[in-house]
Amino acid sequence: MTHLDFWTNLQPAALSTVFERGFFFLFALLIIFGSLSRILSRSRKDDYLLVKAYRYLGQLLLTMGVLGMLWFFFSFEEIYFFGARFWFLVWLLVSLAWLGWIIRYVKVTVPRMRQMGAAKKDSNKYLPKKKGR
Repeated sequence: MTHLDFWTNLQPAALSTVFERGFFFLFALLIIFGSLSRILSRSRKDDYLLVKAYRYLGQLLLTMGVLGMLWFFFSFEEIYFFGARFWFLVWLLVSLAWLGWIIRYVKVTVPRMRQMGAAKKDSNKYLPKKKGR
């Protein structure tokens, strides 16, 4: 059997007990940490951009945790197409791409938005303001 046949086999063998427990705890932890991230995003109101990053991270973890549990269920029940191993590779690639997007948001977009906000604040101090009544 070639390496490609291992990943594309539509009738894979059942998971061993170690992998069953490992995948279950991995996906359960993703759901728990995703929930915690969403709770943190609601509790922090001081920095909107950081709150948005927590919200994005929570969406990633919750979505991938639920999709992983779904794949685990299909794999555990040996439903051939939906429990196939290539779905785990798809899940992994989508997770990494989404995580890369979040890291790019935090490392590139947030500093640029902060810089634009500071520049806007500096330019607004010279504009006339409405007189208070």
